[in-house]
Amino acid sequence: MIWEAKRIGEKVQSAGLGIKEAMAVIHMMLGDHHEGRDPVPLGMFEGLQSLMERTLRGARIETFKPQGGDSPFHIFEVHTEDGKVLGHLNMVYMRKPLPCYYLVYVEVMPPFRGKGLGTRILESYKAFLDEKGCLGLLDNIIPPTDPTFHIYTKLGYKPIEEIVGLQPSLRDNNYMVWVPPTMRSANLKDKLLKLVFNLQRKRPIIDMKDNEKMVKTTIEEFREVYGALERMFQKELDQDKDAPLMRFMFTKFATKFLGFRRRLRRLLGYTGGESLEQIRISRKVQELKVQPWSLWGSPEAGLEVLDPAQAEIPRELLEDPTGFIEGLPIYRRPYLSKGRWEDALLHPESLSIGDLLELGFDPTRLREWEHEGKRFVFERSWSRFHSLILERARLLKELEKEISKLSFRGARVSVNPPLALVSHLGNLYIQRRKIEGIHLEEALDQLRSSEHLAAMNEMAKMDRELVSVEREVREWLSRRVPGWMKGEVEEIAIFVPWDLERNFPQVMVEPARVSIERVWLA
Repeated sequence: MIWEAKRIGEKVQSAGLGIKEAMAVIHMMLGDHHEGRDPVPLGMFEGLQSLMERTLRGARIETFKPQGGDSPFHIFEVHTEDGKVLGHLNMVYMRKPLPCYYLVYVEVMPPFRGKGLGTRILESYKAFLDEKGCLGLLDNIIPPTDPTFHIYTKLGYKPIEEIVGLQPSLRDNNYMVWVPPTMRSANLKDKLLKLVFNLQRKRPIIDMKDNEKMVKTTIEEFREVYGALERMFQKELDQDKDAPLMRFMFTKFATKFLGFRRRLRRLLGYTGGESLEQIRISRKVQELKVQPWSLWGSPEAGLEVLDPAQAEIPRELLEDPTGFIEGLPIYRRPYLSKGRWEDALLHPESLSIGDLLELGFDPTRLREWEHEGKRFVFERSWSRFHSLILERARLLKELEKEISKLSFRGARVSVNPPLALVSHLGNLYIQRRKIEGIHLEEALDQLRSSEHLAAMNEMAKMDRELVSVEREVREWLSRRVPGWMKGEVEEIAIFVPWDLERNFPQVMVEPARVSIERVWLA
């Protein structure tokens, strides 16, 4: 299988892909396993490293003003010599009470990160501010544990508190400011405070417009990657060959595509103006059998026990973790009808990419395991998320004692942190206790769309109660943890009680209201 993975370089070359397409495809396959390392491991594409270096040296930064429409953004883009976009920066101009450009978002395509492009685009932004004689303002949401946390400080940005002092209204923000030379002698405190107040009123609209632009850009990136994959594997598709590498890459494309589709539902103000239906996935690709787990990473098994009192890891599991875990029964979820779940249990190899697109998720990602009278769930993830999962586990353990003593609209809160992490072949398996509940988003979807629940929910408003409990829990979490961990708090999953056998919520219906007894954080 390692030899077959190396063939990706030959496939990239034979398909005639450009540097951006090639790196996007390679990152999709290996970025999860090689984040922060040589972008082309295992020597899979001779000459690609030097090509990337030439591309980076030749990259140029261009500035655009809004052209028609209602876009408020001024944009910096990093272009290759042939016009491909490798990164961008969005900013919004605010005229009063001080001339200012607010940095909304800066991003470099994942395969090109860590190569200095982010610093170059931010230096160009700073030079632009000096030329215009305008303040530069940004909200530094990078966590202190991230290697890039000090990027703005190194470029000369200051925490806004150094100018305006500590302000209760700015407690949950991490604003930083660049003051151009022409404004450094001025007394900025009062006007800067008013400027930030005006910005906070406008941020929901700014974020909504930024979301719309992000969706459009991401859809175009998906279209480019899908087209590149079709060109790479055209021969296999035409001849109906069963190539594991091809199935793995198209499966990864499908799961990333579905993950983005789910994210769209949560985006602030997004109305679906850019439709994912623009990406047409061919019948031949949809008929391919899924290959959702990696076969090309390190063959050595790794084990990290986070809770020795609870984790159960027998010797036979560690001999072949991927084979053992992927051979376990698929976890029953409401999205799977009983008949379809039983069919997937008996014939998991029959699942196709078309099935994933129809279901909206990968049913093989969660596996059930009963061992010595205890029930567990293994969740498949990727090696790149190892540090993030550990950070979340530490956060949950830290919050457990305090939050377990509280009640939110009558609901008690428990945590379900990882018990152990098992790594193998580039896969990372997270072991947790099995609970009698489902993810909040899945519960809401069932209440609003399932035939036997929708009418009852319309009368009892169960979904409103679940959302209210979630809101109170997340508000408590946002007050409890530092502002720089805001992103991590948003990633904490909330599970609610559910009877999986009957696909029915475990709620208490009273004359005055509906309530739930507990929720879990994971």
